[in-house]
Amino acid sequence: MLYLIGLGIWDEGDISLRGIESCRKADRLYAELYTSVWGGDLRKLEKLIRKKIRVIGRRDLEEWSARLVREAKRRNVVVLVPGDPLSATTHSGLIDEARKEGVRVEVVHSSSVFTAVAETGLNLYNFGKTVTVVAPAGKYRPESFYSTIVENRARGMHTLLLLDIRMSVQEGLGVLMDIERRKNQRVLRPRGRIVVASSMGSPKRVIRYGTVTELSGEDFPPPAVIIIPGRLNFFEKEFLEKL
Repeated sequence: MLYLIGLGIWDEGDISLRGIESCRKADRLYAELYTSVWGGDLRKLEKLIRKKIRVIGRRDLEEWSARLVREAKRRNVVVLVPGDPLSATTHSGLIDEARKEGVRVEVVHSSSVFTAVAETGLNLYNFGKTVTVVAPAGKYRPESFYSTIVENRARGMHTLLLLDIRMSVQEGLGVLMDIERRKNQRVLRPRGRIVVASSMGSPKRVIRYGTVTELSGEDFPPPAVIIIPGRLNFFEKEFLEKL
């Protein structure tokens, strides 16, 4: 059997009781920590679960996923994932592959940034499509996410921007402003107001509301997300102004 278990939004304290119980029944435990920054301590988690955990990378989970599926045919295999296990499409693909091979799959959900952003005061029902800001690499400069921001803004919806795991808030804003200067769709201006939420779910969590210029000058510990607000209702506007 294959278990996909969410580690929660911050550290080892966020895994659910059901998740712990499933881990204790497992024959083999893996943790993928490449899809998101995790603030936990693997040794503390091993002590809590009372079993050893092996960290696996992108290739193990994507290119060599058939190995995991074959192993799950013979024994109980757990894959631990930061946040909620189905926040990344990679894990949905693994579920599909396992089911095609007749392997039973159980998903143990956990806290995620997709709901934690409600702590900003912005209504979750008013968010449009989520986008990921990808770090440029040489000539590789993806910009498709920008059109999604334009679409959300045209509908008056908020946009949640996830940052590449290697990217800081300042770098993310730099990428966005660079695209804005070339495309000039007026979705992000120096005086435009945005929200930055950092280290959500932790004692160090920071939520700031201000202009692009103001927040570009601040340091935010990872993981962090940027929100470009759409049309604000009275409650949302009042809540943000009090941050």
